[in-house]
Amino acid sequence: MQPADPNSQVEEILKGSFDLHVHAGPDPGHKRRLDALDTGRYAHEAEMAGFVLKSHHYPSAPLAQVLNRVYPGLFAAGSIVLNSEVGGLNPDAVQAAADLDARVVWMPTHSADFNLSNQGGSPGIRLTDDGGELRPPVRDILDIARRHQMVVASGHVSPSEAIALFTAARDIGIDRLVATHPLEVAGIEELREMIALGAYAEYTFLHCMPSVNKTTPEGLVSAVSTLGVEHCVVTTDFGQWTNPPPAEGMRMAIAALLDAGLKAEEVTVLVKTNPLRLVGLER
Repeated sequence: MQPADPNSQVEEILKGSFDLHVHAGPDPGHKRRLDALDTGRYAHEAEMAGFVLKSHHYPSAPLAQVLNRVYPGLFAAGSIVLNSEVGGLNPDAVQAAADLDARVVWMPTHSADFNLSNQGGSPGIRLTDDGGELRPPVRDILDIARRHQMVVASGHVSPSEAIALFTAARDIGIDRLVATHPLEVAGIEELREMIALGAYAEYTFLHCMPSVNKTTPEGLVSAVSTLGVEHCVVTTDFGQWTNPPPAEGMRMAIAALLDAGLKAEEVTVLVKTNPLRLVGLER
């Protein structure tokens, strides 16, 4: 049964929410709807707690610091993605990002071997060697992430690489782990193994949009219900020129999840409790 005023319920959940996956301009590889300043303005006006600013091409921590000065009360978290533009599996780049208070390190995305091979491209960056063991630079990166309490996200690597990554992370005490939008990539048993290692499964509202059209809100509800909302996060992954601003995307995601059958407290866990815990902003 819908509440008497569903819009008020959505706005209440949106306030204080945190989006772990947001894109903005400037971006050398993609057309973006908004630059970072306008992206921050929309989130600030919506009274969100904040978001992680992600670029596939460059570390975003310096830009995030500027947003935090412009919009008091909003926390824009910087991040780094280990693609070829930063030298791939480059511990020095991760250390520099960590020193600038980046909160998330993503494994390779467009440079990942798994991602490129799925597109018929040439070999890319792998986390593991031919025997399935993590390569030494990955272990160095995990050590940096542990010392700086960074979130470690799997990026676009294969499920087997993600499991090896999360196993090594758990073994050294890292408990801020995210399986990056595993829809149509990892099987349910692989996801359960990742969750058992302490990872959260990330489901993006982008996959429900016409430009991607990989699932529906009902499909997201089914996925998070199968794994348990306590083991999942919902993000937007918005920033594309075809989509609304990310803050509006979060409002849409909250409304769609409620309309598809989740309870308000369950949606709150997905967009507020779990992501805030991951970036160290527990409330």
